[in-house]
Amino acid sequence: MQDKQDNNEIQVKLKPFMGMRPGVYLTILYSFILLIIIFFLFFSHGLKNPGSVLIVKTDPKNAAIRVDGVYKGLSGSRIFVPKGTHIIEAAMPGFESQSAQHTIGARIFASRFFPRKYEISFTLHSNDPVQAFADYASDFAQWTFAGEPTANWQVPMSLSEGAERLGRYANEGTNREEFEGILRAASRFASTRASLRDLVRAKILIDNNGNAPTPLSMVGSISDMLAFLSESNTSPYWLSNLFPSDSPVASQIENSDWYKNMNERISSAAIAVNPAVRGQVRYGGLTFIDINLGGSFRICDTFVPKSLFETFLNENEEWRAHHTNYAPDEITINPFENTNPDAVTGMTWYSAKAFCEWFTIRYLPAGLRARLPFSREWESAAWVMDGFSNPGWEWCEDAYTPNYFAAPKEAIEKVGSPERVLRGRPITGVGAIMASMPSDLSSPIISFRIAIDSL
Repeated sequence: MQDKQDNNEIQVKLKPFMGMRPGVYLTILYSFILLIIIFFLFFSHGLKNPGSVLIVKTDPKNAAIRVDGVYKGLSGSRIFVPKGTHIIEAAMPGFESQSAQHTIGARIFASRFFPRKYEISFTLHSNDPVQAFADYASDFAQWTFAGEPTANWQVPMSLSEGAERLGRYANEGTNREEFEGILRAASRFASTRASLRDLVRAKILIDNNGNAPTPLSMVGSISDMLAFLSESNTSPYWLSNLFPSDSPVASQIENSDWYKNMNERISSAAIAVNPAVRGQVRYGGLTFIDINLGGSFRICDTFVPKSLFETFLNENEEWRAHHTNYAPDEITINPFENTNPDAVTGMTWYSAKAFCEWFTIRYLPAGLRARLPFSREWESAAWVMDGFSNPGWEWCEDAYTPNYFAAPKEAIEKVGSPERVLRGRPITGVGAIMASMPSDLSSPIISFRIAIDSL
């Protein structure tokens, strides 16, 4: 039986090739295949992509890195740079860009696994750290209008990012006072829990020159924050509104003596202001009422009519496109019906301002200027002027802030606001209401009136 199986086996014998025995040419073939594998694993990558890995370190961290003007990533990341001479640049908002020319070499063998590395360092400097910090605060202000973040999207920690990067300058010269002023101006926009976290973190970083706090410095920061809250009678109301009404934090604030005594403090500090109406005058076919509100100003007793605004557009055609730059329906605020069809509507804040400048030149005597009324002026006039009415909302001069904490005027101007105040006519039991909208948008129910004061 075994002999039968042996007879069924097939034996294959390789023939000599080019005079070489099979054992010889098979060894050569296997060696060639092995050389090809070694070439592709250890040499081909270096020959095809000669270059090195560049790691750029910057102070502050996370600067943008450009190679020959092309963005490649953030500092600290691994960036492949081809062999040759290149301009390496580090840039960050608020800081002077730094660049240097470097010659980058290459490694041929095993560069796929063990690339050659270069490390370069830059120290960035800010020529105007106060303005740079104000720019971060402006970005913080814009993000607060986006509302509370959710699981699907987050907002950047703009203010504390600026504090971390620029905190090293906080105690140089007069910077400390100006940095604190910008923090106060930014606090006027802290209308969400996320923005409150950002504000608190920024304060702590500024107090520590951009570094992590020590226990002692934390005590000082907390003391400053408590002193800030004590300056405003409405601080309890502001804090409680930052949290959901059913949250334990809101409940604790509202049940505290601090909150319960808030209305009493406001009432005891309130001083009744009764604006006095002292007469009227007419300019450009409009009637202006002279009002004394801690200082004299005149405000038009009605909205700007369509006919007068059309005259302005005919003489300034470049503003006609702004007259219909309506906001999307979903952000149009319209609790009213247009009860004054003669009122011009649909202009942006910028075109309303341009109209005031035109009105000043065309109709007012020297020494007077037309402008939009400030929110406080508008509200006072609404209560004392008979027949005060409007088609819904009216632009005011003020930049809009959700909160009204005290802050230096210069800091408020540096931080700015992405939106302007809109005032709505008084509602019984509610009072004159307020809203806001970006300056370059409008709505069919937004109008405006003119105020006049001395230059």
